[in-house]
Amino acid sequence: MNSRNHEHNYSHAHHEKGCNGKSFYDIAVSSLKDSKYRITKPRLAVIECLADSKIPLSPKCIFENVQRKKNLNVDQVSVYRILETLMLLGLVHQVFPSGEYLSCSTQCETNPNHIMLNCTQCGKVEEIHLEWSFIYKIFERIKTLSQFEPKKHILQIDGICSQCQ
Repeated sequence: MNSRNHEHNYSHAHHEKGCNGKSFYDIAVSSLKDSKYRITKPRLAVIECLADSKIPLSPKCIFENVQRKKNLNVDQVSVYRILETLMLLGLVHQVFPSGEYLSCSTQCETNPNHIMLNCTQCGKVEEIHLEWSFIYKIFERIKTLSQFEPKKHILQIDGICSQCQ
């Protein structure tokens, strides 16, 4: 199964390898190269920080982690810019209402049909993948009800994970 045909109902932790056998770190570096972005130490440090985390991180936490663990002299504005680039490439999600960032288990450009399940107790966020037909029905219903043309979606459900129940 390649990442373009990634349609199943299995979830992946964000730091683990996905269905295509690549880690988030490998996918992110490859995506940056393919999109003609320079591979810089600060970008790699932010990617590694996100890849190593099982929970969403605030930009401040990422900044402090990069400063401390990587001993890089990078400013907070640069961290925000890097996160914006990673979001643009579909590599990270912003979790609400906290505004924290989370690495995506698959590139959203190749598989945008997922739901983020956010545990309000422990902060764990998990993705489950949906078939396009499910999302298409929702988009069609929205068009019918409101004459609004949906282009993309972000779906997050807050609740309590199995470990916290």
